Order: sequence, then structure tokens, then C-alpha cells
Amino acid sequence: MDIFVERIVTKKKGLKEYLQAASIILAAILVAMVVTIYFFPEGIVIIAYVAIAYGAKYFIGNLNVEYEYSLTNGDLDIDKIINQKKRKPLYSTTCKDIELMAKLSSSQYNKSFEDAPLLVKAVSSMDSPNVYFAVINSGGKKVTLYFEPDEKMLNSLKSLLGRKLII
Repeated sequence: MDIFVERIVTKKKGLKEYLQAASIILAAILVAMVVTIYFFPEGIVIIAYVAIAYGAKYFIGNLNVEYEYSLTNGDLDIDKIINQKKRKPLYSTTCKDIELMAKLSSSQYNKSFEDAPLLVKAVSSMDSPNVYFAVINSGGKKVTLYFEPDEKMLNSLKSLLGRKLII
């Protein structure tokens, strides 16, 4: 039986993202002031204003992040989607490499998992009640993955992982 499950999670914006957006706007205003002071021909100033506004919109748009999880026949792929336009593969693994998966709030979680050489955080917020962690041994390297599967994905993972998944 073929298994295919997808889920998209939108990253919640926190103080860091709002400060980045504010600093982008402030930088755009400063650049616009410099352009106004040093470039007198009106045509160049208008073109510069349009370019500055477009650049600010582009960089603020890049703060909109979503994560897509897709489980296909035992392969778990996680992609990062930026501003609903750019897709970047974030992490891929097979269920065979997963040693343990459980809810972050469970007693199975140990702070030592955060010391893994690779931490992948693909969650809306680490404070979300639905965050799961997975300890993965990928080619001898330890990886800790944080993600938010839904019920359908958890049921599919349970059939693939068995006792390695603690719900």
C-alpha cells in the first residue's frame, strides 16, 4: 500500500521577525533620504524610490515562512517555502533512520537531544502544543528534527515506525 501524506505549517512571527521588518523599513527610509540628498535629477530619484520600495517589499516578504512535510512510502521530506514563492529542501530522511519520535512535551524528551550536530526546526513555534521531535541517525550523524505532524501523518508514521513512535 502506497503512503502519501502532506502538511503545511506556517511559521508564526515573533519579536525577531517584527524587528527585522522594522529595520528593513528604517534602512529603506535612510537610503531614500541619501538618494534625495545626493541625486538631483528627478527621474533618477523616482526610479531609485521605486527600487528601494521594491527591495524593502522583497526582503519583508522573505520573512513569511512555511514548512511543508511530505511522507511518501517511508521517506520524510521537509521543505522551507519562503513567501509562497521559493521552495528550498530543508531535510530528507527515511523512516528506517529514525530512532525515536515523540511529543516534545513527553517524558521521552531529553535536553541532550539539542546537542545533536544538526538541529532542524520546522515548526510554527517551539511553544506550540503539537511539536514532535525525532532523533535520527543519518549516516552516523545524529540529527534532531522538530516538526508538527497532524493526525493523518502520525497514523501513517505509526504504521511505519511501530514502537519507535510514542504518541
